[in-house]
Amino acid sequence: MTPDMDADQARRKLLGQHEAIREHISRCVVLAHRFRNGENLARELDDALDTLRAKLSEHNAGETKLVGPLLHDCPRWGTLLIDRMLEEHLAEHAAFWDKLHGPTYEVVERIEDLADELDAHMAAEERTFLNPQVLHPDAISRHRGV
Repeated sequence: MTPDMDADQARRKLLGQHEAIREHISRCVVLAHRFRNGENLARELDDALDTLRAKLSEHNAGETKLVGPLLHDCPRWGTLLIDRMLEEHLAEHAAFWDKLHGPTYEVVERIEDLADELDAHMAAEERTFLNPQVLHPDAISRHRGV
């Protein structure tokens, strides 16, 4: 991600990452189910979990860095959105990491709950600050200097 992205580019980038995360978590759920049913695919599952962790880490790190500068010049509106994003993210992301860490046999027992929670988290982001009426150049321009 680059800091010179406009709001539309940033939004598309973050939504694309959401789709990739959804694909990775779905793959992990399928592999976890097969693993619990006795298939010998611990290595494949570990690789899939590592990929999911990397995608989540990349997304989480880039999200605030990308959205924050876009909203920086919108004193009240932007600050409220950023504060909400940070407040939601810190607790939720910590919970996600807790569910993703530990021995594989423990992670597979939590993976379906994690998938549901991640999907709900991303859907909430998409309804709020990734909404095209919020993270849009015109919306941001209207709130500059307010």
